[in-house]
Amino acid sequence: MKDLLIEAKSDISRTNQLKILPNQDIAEQLYQYLFKTGKGIQYFELQYPPTTDEEDRNSDNSTSEAESSNDNSRADFYRERHKYIKNEVKKRLSQHGEEVEYSDIQYFLSHSNGKNYIFFLSPNKQNSSWKRLFENNRERIFNLVFKLYLLSSVLPSETIKGFEELFFLHPKHFTKSKSGLDVWGQSLLVKYNYHDVLTLKLTRKRRLFLSKDKKDYKTLDGEDLGELLVYKNKKYYFDRNLDARRSNYIYFMDFRKDKEDEKYGRFKKTQLYHYQNLMNKLEDFLKECDIKFEILDFQADHYLENPFIKNIEAVESLEIINNTGIDLTESEQQFLQKFLRNKGIPILTFYNSGKTVSTYEKIENEDEDDICWRITEVIPWSSIELNKQKNYLIFNKLLEEEVGSMAYQRDDDLWCPSTKLDGRSKIDLYSQLKSKYNYLDMGEFYSIQGINIPAFKIAQQARQNSQNEQETNFAAVNYPSSIDIDTLQQDCLTFSNGQYLEVEDYLACYLSQQEDSEAWENFCNVHKLKIAPEFKKIIIEIGIKNWIKQSLINPDLGLTIIPQSFSEQEFWAIYVRSPRNKEAQAVAVQFLYKNDRIYLKDTMRDINEIKRKFNFLRKQRNNSEKLINDQQYFVDESEKLYINCYTSDNFTPTLIGRHNVIKEIENETLKINKKINKKDSADLLPLISYYNLKTKPINKIKNRICFDLHNESFIQYFVPPKNNINETIKKGFRVYHLIGKKYSGEFISTSELIEHPIAALHFSTLTQNVLKISDNSQSSLLQKIAKVLIEN
Repeated sequence: MKDLLIEAKSDISRTNQLKILPNQDIAEQLYQYLFKTGKGIQYFELQYPPTTDEEDRNSDNSTSEAESSNDNSRADFYRERHKYIKNEVKKRLSQHGEEVEYSDIQYFLSHSNGKNYIFFLSPNKQNSSWKRLFENNRERIFNLVFKLYLLSSVLPSETIKGFEELFFLHPKHFTKSKSGLDVWGQSLLVKYNYHDVLTLKLTRKRRLFLSKDKKDYKTLDGEDLGELLVYKNKKYYFDRNLDARRSNYIYFMDFRKDKEDEKYGRFKKTQLYHYQNLMNKLEDFLKECDIKFEILDFQADHYLENPFIKNIEAVESLEIINNTGIDLTESEQQFLQKFLRNKGIPILTFYNSGKTVSTYEKIENEDEDDICWRITEVIPWSSIELNKQKNYLIFNKLLEEEVGSMAYQRDDDLWCPSTKLDGRSKIDLYSQLKSKYNYLDMGEFYSIQGINIPAFKIAQQARQNSQNEQETNFAAVNYPSSIDIDTLQQDCLTFSNGQYLEVEDYLACYLSQQEDSEAWENFCNVHKLKIAPEFKKIIIEIGIKNWIKQSLINPDLGLTIIPQSFSEQEFWAIYVRSPRNKEAQAVAVQFLYKNDRIYLKDTMRDINEIKRKFNFLRKQRNNSEKLINDQQYFVDESEKLYINCYTSDNFTPTLIGRHNVIKEIENETLKINKKINKKDSADLLPLISYYNLKTKPINKIKNRICFDLHNESFIQYFVPPKNNINETIKKGFRVYHLIGKKYSGEFISTSELIEHPIAALHFSTLTQNVLKISDNSQSSLLQKIAKVLIEN
């Protein structure tokens, strides 16, 4: 593997991580910092709801009571608990002669040894008893003290200040009823892992604030609890959290131009700006506490060219189930047949003759958070039976951008878009099919792939801004705004009967009627038509699932990959899915590499058998029988070693640009420009996405994987996004980790790990156009297969 890597350094990209250096008493240094500021930390065990029965006063029962109730009861529970906690904190502060208003009281709720504790700042600066709990609660205590530091420094005015969460405001607007404010923002948390690495994390939030005139949020003695927001000279109080997945108002990066009088206004509302600003503050805080640290930047020192799997053998046949709410026209069906035939799929059929199996009606409500649909089964969903010999593509109705087509039916018979379907008996069609034809339950694999679209369309103009995605229909083909209408008219004359049509109608006429495949392809090239990236991913996805289906029947059916320097390698890939409050699931897949082909030799789906065979799998601290969620491993039994593949908020960094961004804003010298213009390049994005300006042409970086191999015991790598950068970027750029261990627990050095055949296979089978964990992330074929067998 190492001989395939090209040694070259990228520019430095800043990350959201810092590492605290060893041999320091962090608890004592935090205590000394607090002592200098005249503050101390007090804590007490939370016993809520208050009761005289000691057995009913443990926090676990309280929490489960709230979680098992409905949404309104849960909101009431937490609101009443909030009042109770503030009252308890106020009583304790009064013992030290400090009289405070309820709205000024700030606290942390933390967990230790199965109990809940409340931490708060007090004038008793001599109190150091909290240090005994530091090892169990250090993340919470660190956040408490860091946020005290932030509150004493200059923060953006659009900030709701508190210790439980420090909330940075983005857009805010009146609700439809005008009775409250719909507020979008981000909360701050600094993760503190057992490697002494601090990872600053911003979580998107959405909250409802109500006018003081409309909502009382007070204690029994009538004093306001807070938390206060002033908007247009009127006071608003926090009511409850809303669903923050409905739409993305908070961008990682925004390249659109500001108004004339608003320099850097858009940029200052982006995640990238907040990350830059807060990382500077975090460094200043550590210096103030005399805590020594090092900055964990990311700089690639090697890269690998073209490691991606792009040519998956096409399937022989495909059946489309239309669940968009609108029947596919004859023209659309003809187009799909010709389009997919040109992509190597000769036989295409349509379930129910292309007619929709469900209809959809969006219900408008006063409450903006109550988005719901009336869904009618045109064909009873329970009557849809799949044939395991076939491959299925399901056009699902897109209900919400981030939820997709997932939904459950409420008691009022309306359907609510949601990813939380656990325990629901009435769920959407696609979720039903995946549950009904689940490999772990049945032991048989069904090749099912869905795509979420508002409605199907043959062609549309290429989108310029990612924020307009929901405003347009999905189209299989995108055309440029510069398309020559006169040439198009002439080329389509045979199929348009001489009529004057709109561009999209011309394209639909030609692409649905032209029988000559060569002419069809030439037409697309002449008019610069591009296949939608979503469709490219779908075709590869279906090819992979078809191979899985066939390999489970015939293990001698290999998949051709990039030739390797070794002749043969046998190994396992393991994936663990362990959602909260659900039974853990796991699958282990045995692979064989031989003669430039990958073979799927065997699978294990019994979780107890997997735990016995691979006893290094990580288990939860408070439940030694339950596996930790989202574990991914490669295992070489012959050498008794395993390789862990992961990306995690606790361990792996997000690239957040470069240094000196804040200073350049202050000097008004920052350039915000997503294009590469040689020396005038903005270099604002994580620099690794440019790699370096010596790369010619610059778009070659899309076909590279970039490595940082300087760490002794793990590999860091970055997969650049395949698609061009849009004017807005919704999510940050993730770095991935690969770490190896012997069964004995001994770490495998990076130099040894990069040379291991399994690592070579992992990096030679990246599926750049297939797996989509988030907007800017990828995985390998080997990981993908293990995941598909659980999640399909």
